[in-house]
Amino acid sequence: MANPFYLQEIPADAPFCNRLEELKELHSYAEAKANVVIYSPRRYGKTSLVKRVQKNLSKKGAITIFSDFFGVASVDDMTARLAKAVFAVTHKNASLWKKAVRAIKSFRPVLKPEIDGTFTLSVEPSSIGKSGLNLLEETMTSLGEFISSNKNILVHIALDEFQEIVALKDALKIEAIMRTYIQQQKASYFFVGSRRRVLLGIFNEQQRPFFQSAINYPLRLLPAEELEKFIVEQFRAGKRKCTLEMAHKLASLVQDHPYYAQKLGFFVFEIADQVTEDAINRGLEKLVFSEKPVFEAIIQGLTSQQRLLLHALAKEPTQKMLASSYIRKHSLGSIGGIQHALRQLEEFDLVEKDQHTGYWKLVDTVFAIWLKSQVEEKVR
Repeated sequence: MANPFYLQEIPADAPFCNRLEELKELHSYAEAKANVVIYSPRRYGKTSLVKRVQKNLSKKGAITIFSDFFGVASVDDMTARLAKAVFAVTHKNASLWKKAVRAIKSFRPVLKPEIDGTFTLSVEPSSIGKSGLNLLEETMTSLGEFISSNKNILVHIALDEFQEIVALKDALKIEAIMRTYIQQQKASYFFVGSRRRVLLGIFNEQQRPFFQSAINYPLRLLPAEELEKFIVEQFRAGKRKCTLEMAHKLASLVQDHPYYAQKLGFFVFEIADQVTEDAINRGLEKLVFSEKPVFEAIIQGLTSQQRLLLHALAKEPTQKMLASSYIRKHSLGSIGGIQHALRQLEEFDLVEKDQHTGYWKLVDTVFAIWLKSQVEEKVR
């Protein structure tokens, strides 16, 4: 029996846990041609949710464009991704393809045939010498022309990991150019991102070009009861027995995190024919081990002060970060050093202050489990 849990992005037609209200609201915002900032910690299912919204929109005749800015290296790279996204969504429709090729003047599509009969799509600049901000302006102008050429058709554009543009040279100029052209276009934009502090800064800091130009839309954790029912149903679909009690244990171990609940379910499904506490604990060990390379990469990019603070919060979340007893207990050094490290870790979206309890803690619960395992060893 095939494993019913997904380790990668959930396909738009796969079983989806809840999010009915979010799907309805975001669909409505898109149809109203509103711009929306969708934010949450990483792996909450933002991309899957947005693609599901876009699939529903496309069924109603909308043109949906999705471009991922993760790891974008330059303005030229960013503009090429935008152009490629337009060509990618129009290549199967002759009429739309012609409009795209005619409108997108800054790039031309390149289709390379593969052995299996498919094609690889890429783009190359239409003219030599134009780059940087000039290329961005031309691309945004071209995008506007493409949108205008499709009168009476909704165009919806999703820009994933949009906050990555702040790391580029002339970031504020990039923001200003994009804001100028976007406000002229009769389309709906979704700006999606995981580094919440950075993304929200683009749209909520008064001196920034995008200030108050989009609806802030936080994506929350899945409701515990809905997630637990979903887990039971998925195991049932795979001919495995899972009680609500065991589903609750599985979900609570990862604090109802959408991605980790799916991944833990995947490992438990592979381990046992029936979900038991032992199978869940063994699955959790596999989950933590599988995430180790990701966590190691995060740690390697941090200073020693930032690492100390992460280890302290993984072992002991606190309401009083700067209390002398807490600082001494975890050997955190000076108050100034702690404050600086905390600001950086917040910006990286690695730590947060819980709005309900007031406790500082790690955003990623499995990351916290892994960090604790560095100084604790289970023995039998």
